[in-house]
Parts: sequence; C-alpha cells; structure tokens
Amino acid sequence: MEVRVVASLVAKPEYLEEVAATLHEIIEPSRLEVGCIQYELHQDNEDPACFVFFERWRSQEALDKHSNSEHFGRFASQLEGKLASLDIKTLKQIA
Repeated sequence: MEVRVVASLVAKPEYLEEVAATLHEIIEPSRLEVGCIQYELHQDNEDPACFVFFERWRSQEALDKHSNSEHFGRFASQLEGKLASLDIKTLKQIA
C-alpha cells in the first residue's frame, strides 16, 4: 500500500541558508530510490524558515529503506541542532 509523508521543518534563523542547502541535497538521491513516487520540497510563502516535504512511497518497506539509507543518515546528521522544529506525519489516503 502506498505511504505518504508530510514533513515540516523550521530552521533556526542563524542556520537558514545552511538548512536550505541541506534540504536541497537530499532531493535527487531520494527521487532515485526504488519505490519513490514523489519527493517535493516546498517553502512557506510567509515564513522562509519553514520547509515542507511532500513524499509518496510505493510501500512502507520503500520508506523504511529510505529512512535507513546512507544519504538520509548524512542528511539527518547535517540538520542536528539547526532546526527549531520538526514534525513528520506518515499518512494513508482514505478518499
């Protein structure tokens, strides 16, 4: 069953540019993963420190492989201490 993810991240003001660059780095390797259907990054129109990923994965297994990938681990470590908040929701479409 397809799994969708909405991940909201807010950068600490002093790390905004660094966080933005790190977020862009994860996109292409994630899109190349088997099971990735959609991997998009968005930025809030009113708060440039707020970023939102919309992701679609073919299965929970594909998402788990993504979460355990080398590039995702590097991504997570690069963001350590640089975010004011992080909220990740894993969703299933119901209508």
